[in-house]
Amino acid sequence: MTHADRIGWGIAGLGRIAGTEIAPAVTAAGNSTLVAVCSRDADRARAFAAEHGAASAHADYRAMLDDPAVEAVYIATPNALHADQVVQAAEAGKHVLCDKPLATTVPDAERAVAACEGAGVRLGVTFQTRNHEGMGDVRQLIADGEIGSVRLAQIEVSPGRALPGGWRTDPALAGLGVMNNLGVHAYDLLRYLLDAEVVEATAVVDVEPGFAVDTMALALLRFDTGALAYVNANQSVPNSQPNLSIYGTEGTVLGRSVTRPNLVGSISVLGRSGSTERQVSTSGAFVATVANFADAVLRGADPEPSGRDALRSVQLTDALARSAREGRSVRLG
Repeated sequence: MTHADRIGWGIAGLGRIAGTEIAPAVTAAGNSTLVAVCSRDADRARAFAAEHGAASAHADYRAMLDDPAVEAVYIATPNALHADQVVQAAEAGKHVLCDKPLATTVPDAERAVAACEGAGVRLGVTFQTRNHEGMGDVRQLIADGEIGSVRLAQIEVSPGRALPGGWRTDPALAGLGVMNNLGVHAYDLLRYLLDAEVVEATAVVDVEPGFAVDTMALALLRFDTGALAYVNANQSVPNSQPNLSIYGTEGTVLGRSVTRPNLVGSISVLGRSGSTERQVSTSGAFVATVANFADAVLRGADPEPSGRDALRSVQLTDALARSAREGRSVRLG
């Protein structure tokens, strides 16, 4: 379903996020049309297609990939399935927007990126926090030196006590717990805002009784600019923790209720030009993510965040997991 101004989408994996965020985002994006959906449960696929207006429903992923109306695939299946499904989509000539993480191992993430690059299709990842209102402005003011050189950043990303459930409790399917559920958004947001790469990572984690995956993960990161960062990702403690603070040599950025979706918060800046404060919303980020990816496909450009950003995220979570296991800092190349 290729048109000059829109692309046809297929969604694989019809869980909560697909239903509450991704399908509505595809429908809302002016350059996108939902044409197909896929679930191993054929009845689920038909019901989802009817609810969201997709033209076809499939119980087989390869059958959906054979659908000529599908130009791009959104992958929302369990984490361990992502890499193989990305590769299959690339081999079928489909562009891919993959839910995070791209893979549960670095070699699988590398394989997924190589498959898309080799096939000449676009690969993106759903780090929608980049598209929360105001984040682009924060990135720009940091680049412009409004708060001087960044020395320290602190990010909290927690919905409150909301322990993992379903396949997310199974290390074979999830890979990691809260690091992959929530932490990856904070790690990517820091890379985006600071326009810098992590060169050293340290983590300590907590695993609640009865769980086999991390439910709280505290990370210390050193960036190639010299900045340090602290990230609190957890699904254990009560009450939401959705804030960020960035401290430079000449100023500060404070964000309140800005790191989790569908909130109304504020961003205040104290910098060279004085002080400002604005209200911001974190709603609409999934629509922007889908629309930006479709726009990149239509323009023949690399999406942002890209497959390379997705790979870097897997490399970082792998380093953090090793740090937690081995009780030491881990260097990244």
